[in-house]
Amino acid sequence: MLDDDRIPRIVTWFQEQTASLPEPMVGELTAWFELVLRGATSAPRVKARPHQWIHKKVYESLPALRTWAADGKESLRSVTRADVLAVLPGGGTPRVAMLQGLRHILRLLKRRGLIFTDPTTQISGGSTFPTVPLPVQVADLREPLKDEATPRAALASLIIFHGLTSKELQTMVTTDLCDGRLCLKDRTVLLATEVRTRLEKYRAYRTTRWPRTANPHVFISQTTACGTGRVSHVWINDTLGIPARRLREDRLLHEAASTGGDPRRICDLFGLSVGAALRYTSTVGQPGIVEYRLRNSGPRPAPYAPTASADTAGSAGPGKPGPAQVR
Repeated sequence: MLDDDRIPRIVTWFQEQTASLPEPMVGELTAWFELVLRGATSAPRVKARPHQWIHKKVYESLPALRTWAADGKESLRSVTRADVLAVLPGGGTPRVAMLQGLRHILRLLKRRGLIFTDPTTQISGGSTFPTVPLPVQVADLREPLKDEATPRAALASLIIFHGLTSKELQTMVTTDLCDGRLCLKDRTVLLATEVRTRLEKYRAYRTTRWPRTANPHVFISQTTACGTGRVSHVWINDTLGIPARRLREDRLLHEAASTGGDPRRICDLFGLSVGAALRYTSTVGQPGIVEYRLRNSGPRPAPYAPTASADTAGSAGPGKPGPAQVR
């Protein structure tokens, strides 16, 4: 009774998507799927991948696989370099995504000896289309912060004030919160007073609603309260009513504008790489961003100014930057 024999959703989804392909091709894809799902310790070793990563690679490769099946290709062994070039989009993000998906599949099958050659070798994918992050209107920032006792307010405050990602919110456990600090994997965050207030009220709400739950995660739902798993990023976005990525981008944009485009500050506060930080610092002074801010200007949540007893660790609110966040 205690053995969880449920079939993961990714398995049924993979079977549904590959059901229309030829049998030899399905067998090769299934071999790749089982390797990345469970991993392999025998040479060549394979690291088990998250379900979301597997879903992404299969989804990116499906248009090419279905085109080859329609052209009479029974197996991936008969796919040539010309076949890969024929199905790839002309350029931009679609081309890069499809080539990466095919390359992950075909390269691993080649290493395992299931196909003879990797036809994606030395094919250039080009570069993706650059995107410019945009700020969020003030009304959309204040709305999820109103009801302080709900998980929505706690989630929103952690993103709006400290720029946490969905994964960090998913993996937070109750022992990560101690003495007004949040201990993440790569840094320690001194929580703003507004965030502490909403977290305390949410934890009281959580204890009242699920007093006997054994789930160690801070944020739980009606489904995960019965086990020990974490909530999904879909639950976080649905609870917020706005993608968490949009709130995080707004926080990073304000930090970049407040520091005059200092990428080092972005890297230290939010754990980004230099390349990722430059995506936000490059927007400083852009006419379109400045005009957008002027149209949607208004009173924002007050920036966080820690007291003298808070050492030197802290985080700014969505306005001006505060002291250094990493101890």
